[in-house]
Amino acid sequence: MNLSGIIALAAVATVATASSTPEPEIAYPAGFRGWTHISSAYIGEGNPGFPRYGGIHYIYANDRALTGYRTGVFPLGSVLIFDVHDVKTGPGTIDPTARKLLDVMEKRRTGWRFIEFDGDSRTKISVTGDQAVKVCAACHENAKRDHVFSAFDG
Repeated sequence: MNLSGIIALAAVATVATASSTPEPEIAYPAGFRGWTHISSAYIGEGNPGFPRYGGIHYIYANDRALTGYRTGVFPLGSVLIFDVHDVKTGPGTIDPTARKLLDVMEKRRTGWRFIEFDGDSRTKISVTGDQAVKVCAACHENAKRDHVFSAFDG
């Protein structure tokens, strides 16, 4: 085999190895509260999502994801945050308290990837890997715009 054949074979092996290597987990999105705030909402008793997502949630998007909100197609590198907090109620008030969970969805070359951080932890993971495919991705397939439910008018 000549040198060009060896180089070509090495390139094919490198591509095959790279494509079969699993993507790394999603990192905690440090500084996400400085991203664009997309929306906030309250999920109360009686809502089917209450047992898991009950409380106040905030949705944030990085700059790449803003393109997706405008065009309907989210580019690679788009990251969306679903930040869920318990609430304290008072006479005529509902105030956020402790963080329950932080869901992150990130658009990669292989599609959307999901992870859930437990409470305020930057390392304790509640949902990832196969669970995320079965739970998060399966639900987001029902979204009408590139697997994203939220809308942004900003």
